[in-house]
Amino acid sequence: MTQVEFYILEDEKPRAAFRFAIEHIQKAYLNNRKVFIHTNSRRDAEAMDEILWTQDPSSFLPHSLHGDAPGLNAPIEIGYGELPNVRPDVMVNLSDHVPEFHGQFERLIEFVCGDDEQKELARTRFKFYRDRGYPLQHFNIANRTNA
Repeated sequence: MTQVEFYILEDEKPRAAFRFAIEHIQKAYLNNRKVFIHTNSRRDAEAMDEILWTQDPSSFLPHSLHGDAPGLNAPIEIGYGELPNVRPDVMVNLSDHVPEFHGQFERLIEFVCGDDEQKELARTRFKFYRDRGYPLQHFNIANRTNA
């Protein structure tokens, strides 16, 4: 069964989760895990793509946007509503909802930050997983200068 982890960030900036997610994506990649990053929209997917390209020139993370490079099978794929091209081990959910295909991963990572509306959406996702018996963990993360 999918292990679900919630990271509660003190930072209320909308893109704080994107920056913090990079650490988890990098760790998964270095452990030879395939990662799917799920976002709300094409715009958010492109923003994450830009962050991955510019985050640290010395540590390239090979990735692709879903549908932009069919057959590429990059170890990190960014999408916004459709199933990933390959079966990833880890999903980083940066969207406001639980995707239909949430149970296809060994590990699912969620982030909680932003205003009260975003926090309420995260509570709804947490309840969804809890009510279906998914193993849950949550971690409180203090502000970071790079977020």
